[in-house]
Amino acid sequence: MTASPEHTPPVPSTRSRRPSLLRRLWLPGLIVLSVGITAAALLRPSGPSGTPVNVVKALSQTFTRTVSGTGTAKAQVARNVNFPVSGTVSSSVASVNVAVGDAVKAGGLLARLDSAAQSRELQSAQAALTAASSDLERARAAASDAAQDLTRSRTAAELTLASAQDALSSAQRTLRNQLSLHKLGAVSDQDLITARSAQAEAQRKLDQARSELRYAVNRTPQSTAASVAGGASALAAARVRVQNAQAALRDAELRAPVGGVISAVNVSVGNAPGGTGGPAFVITDPAQLYLQVPFDETRAPDLRPGQPVSVAFDALPDKAATGTVDRVDPTADASGNAASVVVRIRLPGVVGVKPGFTGTATVTVRRIVGAVTVPIEATLEGASKGSLKVFRVTPEAKPVNGQLTGTAQPLTLTLLDRNTNLAAVTGLKAGDLIVNTPSPELAAGARVTYSDPAIKSAAKP
Repeated sequence: MTASPEHTPPVPSTRSRRPSLLRRLWLPGLIVLSVGITAAALLRPSGPSGTPVNVVKALSQTFTRTVSGTGTAKAQVARNVNFPVSGTVSSSVASVNVAVGDAVKAGGLLARLDSAAQSRELQSAQAALTAASSDLERARAAASDAAQDLTRSRTAAELTLASAQDALSSAQRTLRNQLSLHKLGAVSDQDLITARSAQAEAQRKLDQARSELRYAVNRTPQSTAASVAGGASALAAARVRVQNAQAALRDAELRAPVGGVISAVNVSVGNAPGGTGGPAFVITDPAQLYLQVPFDETRAPDLRPGQPVSVAFDALPDKAATGTVDRVDPTADASGNAASVVVRIRLPGVVGVKPGFTGTATVTVRRIVGAVTVPIEATLEGASKGSLKVFRVTPEAKPVNGQLTGTAQPLTLTLLDRNTNLAAVTGLKAGDLIVNTPSPELAAGARVTYSDPAIKSAAKP
């Protein structure tokens, strides 16, 4: 009998078991992955929440407000110089000794006229003066001799008078003696007559001597005195003539009355002076310049004498000048489409600037030392005139990922002044944080995020 084969149970296939295992494991893995992602999201630190803004700090500094205008440099001292003899002497210009731009000192020779005629006149006048002086000396000598003759005549007359007085006294004594002797009969009648005649003759001679003395005393040398007076008058006239000739010769030389720079020459050699109708020369003092600037009439209330000015000249781009407002015209110039107020700016000690240069003047019309300032773009117009509104930020937390948080509150400030970049205000302290360029949607008490302005400033190139 044949045995039946042994029955072997079937072995499961490996390929059929793998899909079942994957189906059992993928669902738990997916759950674990989801939980991990959720946990990571929950555990990751989050940034601050709030409206992002830019902030700036209020600063304490010197605030200035300026106004600018363009004008022309002018000489404060400009002297027109002409020949004194112009129009009275037909002399032509013999030489011109300076040109435009030359520096001259007071008394320096500018030009000379043809002075040949004046020189001849001076020589003639000097010769006449010498002759008049000699004539006067001779007249004075003659007068001196005449005076000496008068003195001698007076002395002789005085001696003659004294002798006549003595002779009369002697004749009178003789007559008295003869009268006494005649009474005694000692002398004759003829002797008495002779004595009387001698006395009469002595009296006559005494009277004549007295008359001659009076004549000598009262006599003056009329001719010699007239000669001296005439000589003195001629000498004075000769001196005046010399002085006039010297003045005419000096007037033929034109000299600078003041020091400065020649800014105009209107004469030429060979031509008569004054032919152009203008001054022969113009001298300006470059050390005394001023800038004349027409400012818009709206700037007039801000401009006052004494305000500091900085000036930039087009011809000197690398050199700045400083000055002060010297004068503000009280009236406006209404020529053109807009009125302007002319301001005169003094420029002491300026170097290199010439009259006619164009300069732009920047006048400091307001200066506040230690003012609290904020940028113009950080401000909004306030509800009332002279007020501004800003949003001040009060910090709330420490930086998170470089961001700060805070609360923005509106604050009304008093406006002191403002320029194109800054506003000087009261109501803030230096260092206060304010929102720069606040959005119209920013509300009071809004939570904001911002970066440290100091860090941003340090990061700027």
